[in-house]
Amino acid sequence: MFRMKESKLSQIYEAFLNTEKNARQIRSRQNELIASNKAGLELFGEKENPFSFLKETAQVSSLQKLVDAYCTLTPIEIEIQAQNHIYWIELKKFEEDILICANDRTADFKLQKSLENQLDFFRHVLSSFTEPVYLTDQNGNLIYVNQAFCTLTGSSFQDALKSSLNSFISDNPPSFEDIFEDVSIVKTQTGHLPLFIRQKPFKTNDTLYFYGSFQKYVPPALSTELELFQEAPIPAVIIEPNEYKIIRVNGSFMNMLRQKENSFEQKDFLSLFSESTRDNLANKLTRLLNGTTKNERIELILSPEYGNKSFNAFIGFTTSQKESFIIYLIDASERKNLEMQFAHAQKMQAMGQLAGGVAHDFNNLLTAIIGYCDLILQNRDIKDSSFLDILQIKGNANKAAGLVGQLLTFSRKQPSQIQTINFHDAFVDISALLQRSIAPFVTLKTDLKRNLGSIKIDPNQLTQIFLNLAVNAKDAMTKGGSLKITASKEILKKAKPCGNDMLPAGQYIKVVVADNGNGISAEHLPHIFEPFFTTKEGKTGSGTGLGLSTVYGIIKGIGGSISVDSEKGIGTTFILYFPRYDDKPTEKAEALPIRKAFTPLQTYTILLVDDEDSVRLVSARVLRNKGFQVIESANAEQALEELQNNKSIDLLITDMIMPGMDGEALIKMVKQAFPDIRAILMSGYSEDFARHGSTEHQDFDFLAKPFELNQLLSTVEKVIEKNRE
Repeated sequence: MFRMKESKLSQIYEAFLNTEKNARQIRSRQNELIASNKAGLELFGEKENPFSFLKETAQVSSLQKLVDAYCTLTPIEIEIQAQNHIYWIELKKFEEDILICANDRTADFKLQKSLENQLDFFRHVLSSFTEPVYLTDQNGNLIYVNQAFCTLTGSSFQDALKSSLNSFISDNPPSFEDIFEDVSIVKTQTGHLPLFIRQKPFKTNDTLYFYGSFQKYVPPALSTELELFQEAPIPAVIIEPNEYKIIRVNGSFMNMLRQKENSFEQKDFLSLFSESTRDNLANKLTRLLNGTTKNERIELILSPEYGNKSFNAFIGFTTSQKESFIIYLIDASERKNLEMQFAHAQKMQAMGQLAGGVAHDFNNLLTAIIGYCDLILQNRDIKDSSFLDILQIKGNANKAAGLVGQLLTFSRKQPSQIQTINFHDAFVDISALLQRSIAPFVTLKTDLKRNLGSIKIDPNQLTQIFLNLAVNAKDAMTKGGSLKITASKEILKKAKPCGNDMLPAGQYIKVVVADNGNGISAEHLPHIFEPFFTTKEGKTGSGTGLGLSTVYGIIKGIGGSISVDSEKGIGTTFILYFPRYDDKPTEKAEALPIRKAFTPLQTYTILLVDDEDSVRLVSARVLRNKGFQVIESANAEQALEELQNNKSIDLLITDMIMPGMDGEALIKMVKQAFPDIRAILMSGYSEDFARHGSTEHQDFDFLAKPFELNQLLSTVEKVIEKNRE
């Protein structure tokens, strides 16, 4: 079969080597073949180099180590890969010779690789599970755990894989013989919990492993009703009675919080709600558990993380043994919003009434101040040192009158000249004014279509709206920025919330005014439309707090609405809705001819009625200076007595709001007795125009307070000239 020394010893060697399946060969120090088995002859051959089968290996350094050891008769063990085979090669001294052994481990390597690949596949699949899962060997030693297992037990991957499964079980540990499905007490990072363990064996290449998972334990009394609980249309949650940990939530609960994955189990139920309602909820649960109160409703508010929604919670027990609480949650956000809207409407109405009343009294005072300033100025030369001082007093009084006008606009008691105007054209007219108001550090960007339609509003008030918003935006952009105004048509098929109001269904022009300024804090945002509320106190050119309240009053007065969205450091966006109309714009009136100077042809007698002494006195004085005869009365009753005693009165001038009979009622009564008498109605605010709707009322002319004395004279002259015609 092969050449070898003919000796009885060689035959013994050959018989010995043939007892092995793996390649075996004995060679002398001179590299002569002494003995070999069949596998050795096939692998090593008879040639001088027994390692020629490794000539295509990429492990050159390992081959060199092997050759060096062979040449020096040094024992060695080494693994070398060649021609898709993996060999384990050993060199051993055999008396004076050397024994070469080679085991082909390719099949074992593939088997090991296959096993590792299968385990990697298991690890990849199990890592995506949300419930805690594990793999153990047949002795219960952990060889894989997922993140959920580590989170539950509070251990790291490294520590878990150094432990056995039963080191995490304090009672009723699973056996590692067959299927295990039972409740065990598991050591978790929050304490010992009863969990249901499902564990099954499986084999891979004759190696036994166990796969298991931890699941929440559902009390038996509840399990029969679990399906009904899960499918309930009302959000519901089951919690533990002591630590208030969540045991289970249903699908409606998940939908309510807009959550796709159930990450709530074992979460603290109280943590879902705002701090303002947690204590009340905890006290309620404690009283229920102690039996000191019965099942009843409690109001809860979700934490900001889940949207600050309001709920009515109905709490009870799942069983008579009080094993767990079951809580049903009914969304009460809409009802809360309606309550807030109603409270806001009442608050704004009360503020409007207060503003109107304050404005009326202020206008009386300002009328007197302006009137006396006019009287003094008539007797002062322009070179007089006090002339400019009096002008300053009058100028500041007129500024105060402007503030009062804003108050009246907020309370919607200011007379306005409502017109139908094309929104696009009207905005183009005021855009240049807006740009000048915010220049040079803020730029105005606009995006308005031409076919937006018309709105019904006083053009001056439309200017006031955008001017107030633009100036506020400029003040908020201390380092410069841009103010963007866009407008579009919008049709609402049903009412929708807008700020704290409900916007009725209909056609609207939606205007968005956005800046990238400092923004408004969440603390201040609910108050920005309130009169006198300002965040500019202590700053140069601080505001009066009437700008946004005026905007609110104008918008509400024409049936629109306004809302605001702001984030500190990001910017502020106002959204305005103007009722939209397809009517043609109101034609502009032709310019009135210049009126000739008034020259009385006869002496006129005027009955002046006003309960405010200062207004009455200054008005009477200027009328007398003009040549009129003036009879003064402090109220309507005195005026009627004067009319009974003096039938030659030509003109009645009366205040609107007075104790007893008001001015309008007085005019009606006088007109019945004296149809030809002319009348002028004065008012500190124009609530009467809410009833009459026009300044051209047939029974009287109107004079708004505060007025300058020239305005009073001009109105009187106009009335007298009408009488002449």
